[in-house]
Amino acid sequence: MENTTGYTTKPGPLSHITVLDFTWVLTGPHATKHLADMGANVIKAEMYNSGSAERAFPYRVDNQSVMQSSYSINVNRGKRSICVNLKNPKGKEIIRGLIKKSDIIMENFAPGVMKKLGFDYEAVKEIKEDIVYCSISCFGHWGPFSHKPGYDIIAQSYSGWIGQTDPPTQAPVSIGDMNASMHATTAILAALLHRKEAGIGQNIDISMTDCLFSLHENTLPWYLITSAIDDPVQPSRVGRHHPGYAPYGVYHGKNGEISIAILTDNRWLPLLDVMGPKYDWMRDDPRCASVATRCTQANCHVVHDALEEWVMSQESVEEVERLLDEAGVPCMRVRGVVELADTDEHIKAREMMVTIDQPFIGPMKMYGSPLKFSETPSGVRGYAPFVGEHNAEVLSEILGYSKDEVASLYEDDILYHEPAVELLQEEKKS
Repeated sequence: MENTTGYTTKPGPLSHITVLDFTWVLTGPHATKHLADMGANVIKAEMYNSGSAERAFPYRVDNQSVMQSSYSINVNRGKRSICVNLKNPKGKEIIRGLIKKSDIIMENFAPGVMKKLGFDYEAVKEIKEDIVYCSISCFGHWGPFSHKPGYDIIAQSYSGWIGQTDPPTQAPVSIGDMNASMHATTAILAALLHRKEAGIGQNIDISMTDCLFSLHENTLPWYLITSAIDDPVQPSRVGRHHPGYAPYGVYHGKNGEISIAILTDNRWLPLLDVMGPKYDWMRDDPRCASVATRCTQANCHVVHDALEEWVMSQESVEEVERLLDEAGVPCMRVRGVVELADTDEHIKAREMMVTIDQPFIGPMKMYGSPLKFSETPSGVRGYAPFVGEHNAEVLSEILGYSKDEVASLYEDDILYHEPAVELLQEEKKS
């Protein structure tokens, strides 16, 4: 159920869960975003005065004298922001109070940072015994590299992702961050279920490199199985064309690219029918006889080269897509982000582009939730908050602080909110 602003209003499956969110940049905020989309009460504890680091990331716009980051808006929608001075004992007391009321603690600082703050798992467990505590870091909290700082590209390099592409290339998105965040979300939900059944919480340690390493679909298993029989095969690097599957790749056309994939025999002959008499030789060529012969490092190039030649001979990739669609051959013209955001019918039908009202910007498009529930929908539940916007709200509703107590915390430099919060309050009054 969507209201006129595009926000999901029906309770989600996590509507009874409270998350205390110490995350920053992407991998942690991306995970807590999904928890918020599923209805969790996510309280984002931000760095005192400055807020979380992602607020400084591009693309930033200054509208109505308020600076906002598209990066931060994307990962922080639907959360509530508090900004507490953790160098002050009263600030730490606020956090301890919130821990007692929380089900989940989430953090993605370098190992050791939360311990220095006094809120590592062992310390938090003393405050809330059944807490589900999840940490994400580049290399995990133990192992020879656990001390190393890291970002997404570091995880891609170590895990073999960059090393298996030709030429060596980082992914166009922060796949290490986002993949780890979804592993973390899965682990958190499993831990919540275990807590419900057994009554105990636990510590979850998610490594970005572990998660990426576990995703090697073909290359590592090829090497492992051949090593087991003492005949190791060094996997080929992956480029536009898969080095072991065919047809399976991105093929150049006159005006763009199209992806084509066939991993079953029943669709092979329909493809040849579309390609026409010039390519009938592939019907009898033993290298193309079946999936087992086409999908080898020795033979796949035969199919790749012929298919790219045929695609390039057509007037457009749209025409290629039309012909292959009619024949039932899996294919998809390569889309760009502008087309997907503005005109793509399927993205719209799947509610993956919704319009929300972000203060001081107005109506703006935003990703919908990819998690589709029939009874407890996941979706955008609010705009991205401003630094410290919900200080008073959270402290009064959850911890029972009075207005005077909140005011005193501001006077003592224990609470902070950015100037936009006051502008927002004035706007709501008018």
